[in-house]
Amino acid sequence: MIPTEILIAFGISSFFTVLFPLLLLVLLAIRRAISLRPLFIGVLAFFVSQILLRIPLLSILSTQGWFLTFAQQQMLLYLILLSASAGLFEESARLLGAKCFCKGRRSYRDAVSFGLGHGLCEVVLLVGLSSIGNLLYCVMINSGSLGAAASGSAEMLQQITAALASVSTASIYLGIVERISAVLFHVFASVLIFYGVNRGHSFRYWLFALLAHTAFNVAATFLVQYSNIWICEGVLLLLGLLSLAYVLHVRKVNEIQKIAS
Repeated sequence: MIPTEILIAFGISSFFTVLFPLLLLVLLAIRRAISLRPLFIGVLAFFVSQILLRIPLLSILSTQGWFLTFAQQQMLLYLILLSASAGLFEESARLLGAKCFCKGRRSYRDAVSFGLGHGLCEVVLLVGLSSIGNLLYCVMINSGSLGAAASGSAEMLQQITAALASVSTASIYLGIVERISAVLFHVFASVLIFYGVNRGHSFRYWLFALLAHTAFNVAATFLVQYSNIWICEGVLLLLGLLSLAYVLHVRKVNEIQKIAS
């Protein structure tokens, strides 16, 4: 049996990583606080760069002996390059989206919309769907329906049950906090990229965004490895809040001006 507190935690995570983002976007769209075209381009930027390109490429590399040897023998360098690869793919897609597909749609609101699309797509696909899947597994295990469906696979059922029953509820809740930090960063990076495109310094600000993205990912990777989850999520939340402070600063001084194509 899966403890009730784990069921509740997965339920809350499912709400905040799937239903809440969708409701938020609908509300913002109704209030005309976001631009739909940059929003959808932001969604595509994440989906193409990560789901269609980077993750399949990493999956292929993970089957190569030389890559596995490199990862084991040069763990530090491997973790840095892995962190940088996310920034390289995502910031390149963000620049391409802003420069080629958002012509005439590069205002402050457009940049924020792009970032929300990018960040919330990541939340739903990488965390939300997993949370829903885990919640359904827990419900099926406790109701006995999973056992009936998995007849002849008792060992696998025991492994799934043991894994889910041992999950820390704190890690589930902190996962929600981490996603908040990530979304704030994606909005920040989008504002940065749009600013560079508007000012004619695309490469310079793409590089700034890439370095910031790499630093964010490296901090997360190394804090998980060498500290604990509380310190890790605390630092990431601080970085997210600093990202939000920059975004609000840009809004206040109106640094990004809409450029008509």
